[in-house]
Amino acid sequence: MNQTMLTRSPIFLLNLPSETMINILSRIPIQTILSCKCVCKQLLHLLSTTEFAASHLPFSTPGLVILQSGTKGNLCQIFEYEDGTELQHSSLHLSPAMEFDPNVSISLPDVPLRIVGSVNGLLCLREYGNKVYDALYICNPITREYIALPRIEGGMVEYPDSSEYGFGVSKISGQYKVVRNIHRHSNDPQKHECLVYTVGTRSWRQVIQPGPPLGRHDLSCSLFLKGNLHGSVQDYCGSDDRFISCFDLESESFKPFPAFPPPPVPPVVGTLGILDECLCFVDIRSEEEGIIAIWVMKEYGVEKSWTEILVIEDVEDFSCTYYDSISVIRAFKNGDILLNWNNGLLLYYNSKTKTCEDVDLGIQINEQDWIQAIPHSLSFLSLKIFYGENVLSFS
Repeated sequence: MNQTMLTRSPIFLLNLPSETMINILSRIPIQTILSCKCVCKQLLHLLSTTEFAASHLPFSTPGLVILQSGTKGNLCQIFEYEDGTELQHSSLHLSPAMEFDPNVSISLPDVPLRIVGSVNGLLCLREYGNKVYDALYICNPITREYIALPRIEGGMVEYPDSSEYGFGVSKISGQYKVVRNIHRHSNDPQKHECLVYTVGTRSWRQVIQPGPPLGRHDLSCSLFLKGNLHGSVQDYCGSDDRFISCFDLESESFKPFPAFPPPPVPPVVGTLGILDECLCFVDIRSEEEGIIAIWVMKEYGVEKSWTEILVIEDVEDFSCTYYDSISVIRAFKNGDILLNWNNGLLLYYNSKTKTCEDVDLGIQINEQDWIQAIPHSLSFLSLKIFYGENVLSFS
């Protein structure tokens, strides 16, 4: 059954059992599904059910969301990979799927935004500023729905030295949760606080044992993988050792996790990431020479499985400081890799020529703009499944 038939004459589907219709429609591209929604009320209703959203989710192809935040406001753009995961000619082709202005769509104040995380088509955003640490939102760009999380009142820690947010879904209960972890650079447990918000409850809860009060967190948000949130922390209390924090969303507790790999050369800076459903670590070994090494934990939770898979040398026009970062966004089957450098530039590594080049997304970028890029898959999961929330529609 080809896509042209579905686009032109989807009416014939109405004579099929609903289970069969859902099975067929779940496998077609997003834009075709959106076109089918406009055909008749029956298809619109079917494509708006939780059954269809659940059936479509496994077939949702991985894409890319880019948040451009700067002097002219915020813009969210979602791209799809035209060649899927198998690039044929060692060149990256991104196709714009949709875009929206969060300040307009979600009626936000004119402040910078950051992406906390992306899970099953849902985006968690937060306002970012010197005095704002708890203004958070969850939205689905496809269903054009959003919710505003309740503001955090009070708290143990005022004016924290660092804060880290995470968004994920627990393995057993399937609950979606947002985690806020803030602390001062101190061994005093009163200077460390971890709060959890279960979507649908309209309340924040404090984790009884928030974990070790280690120092400054990595620039990235906590990474969601296998039901846990992972963050990079560095011990400022007596040593410069780096650790991986692991927060179990089901038990809402921190648990031990293996350390980073010991690189042969001490890195200038390193960033934790996810590559092919595995934790990865990108270390920048030379600021002047532009040497980047990528490690992968091939067996989850096993320290000895850390493997250096790639060293990229002589990256042109590359320089970094301690506060810069470079993260992996996606690896392709031909060996090419997409990276986000310093939240301002996308780099595409060509495994055939062993060179990096800038990715032109057709976006006008100013020097002061912050470009955050993370993997994102579009879905039809409605926020209305969270019955306790006040679900609003995009403006």
